[in-house]
Amino acid sequence: MEKLLVSCDELVGLIGAPSVRIVDTRWPVGDGPAGHNLYRRSRVPGAVYLGFDATQAPGPQPPGRAAHPATLAAALADLGVGTDTTLVAYDDNHQFTAARLVWLMRAHGFERSFRLDGGWPAWLRSGGPVETGPISRRPCVTHPPLLSQTGSAIAGLNDLLAHQAGGLPIADCRRDSSWAEQPQLIPGATRLPMRMLVDSSGLYHPPSRIRSVAAAAGIDVDTPVVAYCGAAISAPAVWLALRSAGVTGVRVYDGSITEWITGGRPLTPAAACRPEHSRMAQPRTATPAGREEDR
Repeated sequence: MEKLLVSCDELVGLIGAPSVRIVDTRWPVGDGPAGHNLYRRSRVPGAVYLGFDATQAPGPQPPGRAAHPATLAAALADLGVGTDTTLVAYDDNHQFTAARLVWLMRAHGFERSFRLDGGWPAWLRSGGPVETGPISRRPCVTHPPLLSQTGSAIAGLNDLLAHQAGGLPIADCRRDSSWAEQPQLIPGATRLPMRMLVDSSGLYHPPSRIRSVAAAAGIDVDTPVVAYCGAAISAPAVWLALRSAGVTGVRVYDGSITEWITGGRPLTPAAACRPEHSRMAQPRTATPAGREEDR
């Protein structure tokens, strides 16, 4: 199985290592740029900041469409990420921007990229050190990270259409709050939200349980699957969970549902889901402690 996650205990041991860059990617729902202010107030010691906007292509592309790898590489180089750097990203475990960054890095061949399991909330619960006050500027590097053009983990519209034609699995990974606003699927899709793959504290379930949940959605370890959400943020977190559990054929549709509906393409009402997956298609109610509807 592929190692894509770093635990809080592991991250403690990486702080200060010259070959490691810890990247804060917090980008709150509804006010993404406020993530930089959160970072300025408190962060993992030595962390640098990269917002969601640096990982997406400029308009008029649909929101979430992946940035050109050269553009992403330049942004990371400015933060001190080079060819030999190990990158560990964290988010707020609500807007899965760290998983998105790791997905893009891995898709373009940069294997030394990882997400902090449970994100910033898990870090605080673990008692990990927190840095406040002035931020030390990280020097840029001479050689940016090498990001290839292949993007093997990225699916386009034609890939999704091919999955439909072949009856292959398509996973709707939108948060339950988004699903409640638009309880319709791309035809052929099954609901597989992130909350089904994490425990009550927001940490990923063990691989065996993730594989079991995936199997209930028609996804086996060697099954090609395309995952989508609203803007390719939640789907990469599901991609990461499945890959970590040994499901190797998963790709993320970076145009996601935004691109799908732009051309007037149809959506399927929830009632048309396959009966065995009807439970997955039901919105969940928010709970004060866990915000389960958004995982």
